[in-house]
Amino acid sequence: MNVPTATNPHLHMPLLRLPYLFGALLLALFLSLPTQSATAADNDPDEARQVLEKVAQKMIQTTNARRDDIKEDPRVVEQLVEELLLPHIDLLTASRWVLGRHWRTASKEQKLNFMRHFRGMLLRFYSTALADYLSENTVDEDLIRFQPVRAEAGSDDVTVRSHVHPPNGQPIPVNYHMHLTRKGWQVYDISVEGVSMITTYRNSFNDEIRRNGLDKLIARLADEDSDLVKHPPGANS
Repeated sequence: MNVPTATNPHLHMPLLRLPYLFGALLLALFLSLPTQSATAADNDPDEARQVLEKVAQKMIQTTNARRDDIKEDPRVVEQLVEELLLPHIDLLTASRWVLGRHWRTASKEQKLNFMRHFRGMLLRFYSTALADYLSENTVDEDLIRFQPVRAEAGSDDVTVRSHVHPPNGQPIPVNYHMHLTRKGWQVYDISVEGVSMITTYRNSFNDEIRRNGLDKLIARLADEDSDLVKHPPGANS
């Protein structure tokens, strides 16, 4: 059984620890929120921070409240996230940026397959890794502290800065890169200590595509997504 772990090079992500796990899940949860259309002319950029704060508190409170359920079955975390993943995810933009130049030459079928398996791999990997943490710990509601957005009125692309305060150690900067779409503010990238999630995956996938081709990458993601469905890390079965 090939159970993906933080040391698996195919699923490598820098800083695989609580701040990054919450960053990844905040991305998913934020993008799932119902949003209202807005324009740059009448928008307050600080609304992006306000929405993230609400999502962070909701996520922390929910996972803490269901800690016993999560300890019994780590897949509860995935179910909680999945319930909120409504058709508001900007997966198209994220996938296009991750594949970079390879997106332009990919067929429609390749694009759809990549998007599906990339999303599934991220969702299940981070959900189960977070479940591992929650099986032994609770999360302080003051874990993430957001800073007011400093941007000109009407800006349609902003960075929401925050610091994650772990139980031990120094605060860790986690930034959310957001743009205003017809659905409202959406996160399109997260960086932890200056390391971009999009850039990290793009570099890794570009190397793999050069060696083996895009179809092999998609097939590998599909296999690992399937493995995570059958054997999530931390599962008691």
